[in-house]
Amino acid sequence: MRAGRLRHRVIIQNFTTTRDAGGQPIESWSDGATVWAEVAPISGRELVAAGAVSAEATIRVWMRFRRDVSAVSRLLCLNGPFAGLMLDIIGPPIPDGKCTRLEILCKLGVKRD
Repeated sequence: MRAGRLRHRVIIQNFTTTRDAGGQPIESWSDGATVWAEVAPISGRELVAAGAVSAEATIRVWMRFRRDVSAVSRLLCLNGPFAGLMLDIIGPPIPDGKCTRLEILCKLGVKRD
C-alpha cells in the first residue's frame, strides 16, 4: 500500500458499556486509535419519503490492517472533505490477501425535515 494515498486522519471509535457510581450501565462511544486512511466517496443518492428529503452516501475507507476495527465500530474523520463527520461502518472490514490493509465500506447520511 502506498503511504501517499493515506492522507486522511480518522479516529476509530468503539461502543463501550461502563458503570457509574450507582452501578447503572452507561453506554457511550470511546475513542481508539487515530490512524492514517484514504477516504473516498463511491456513491450517493437522495430519497424522498413522506415529504422528507434524505441524502445518503457510501464511502470507501482504506487503512493499514488492524484487528480493532469491526462492523460495530465507527470512524470520525479529522481532515479532508469529510472533516468532522461520523462514518458508520456497514459491514465487516475486508482485509486484502496479505492482511496488510483493510477496505471498509461506510454510510454517511444526512436527514432534513
